Amino acid sequence: MRPTPRERSRSPEHAAVLDGAMRDLGARIRALRVARRKTLQQVAEATGLSPSMLSMVERGQANPSIGSLMAIAGALGVSMARLFGDGSRSAMPVVRAAEQMVMTTRRGVRRRLLIRDDDTSIEVAENTYAPGTASADSPIRHLGREMGVLLEGALAVEVGGERYLLGVGDAVVFDSTRPHRFVNVGGRTARTLWINVHGTRWVP
Repeated sequence: MRPTPRERSRSPEHAAVLDGAMRDLGARIRALRVARRKTLQQVAEATGLSPSMLSMVERGQANPSIGSLMAIAGALGVSMARLFGDGSRSAMPVVRAAEQMVMTTRRGVRRRLLIRDDDTSIEVAENTYAPGTASADSPIRHLGREMGVLLEGALAVEVGGERYLLGVGDAVVFDSTRPHRFVNVGGRTARTLWINVHGTRWVP
């Protein structure tokens, strides 16, 4: 009998691959931070994450959420795709599904980067959240502005201390410097189409 995806996710082989990926991710984050002459404390203040958590991420000892990676990338002035590689793509106007970067940083939460336009610093992504999962353990913040629409399921959007429940077709827009996170509050997978406009705007 072939193992199920859940059984494969618990196998020693899968764990070794995941550990290696987390170490590589952490090393790239640390290299980017050092190259920009930023301390862990400075990144922590810009993101809302703790220095100890950031240190664990850099050492490959933590599996950060999608939201945490977005915040870290913003603090370092790069796209989140850059944390997983060079983030470059061809000049072709069409981005084939097979070429789109898929980032899964914790069980049940996935971000498919559909388009990254460096000329405008805009990213378009499809985000999915399994029941009971969230974009981050606690609200995070980063530079830029974002907007999106819920395509399937039910989603709670926490922005600036307020909580808004979204139904299918509901949309939201806000400044990313406001602490925020997204929580699947339904019994099925929630799917969103999301746009991040990265920039240098910052509100203390």
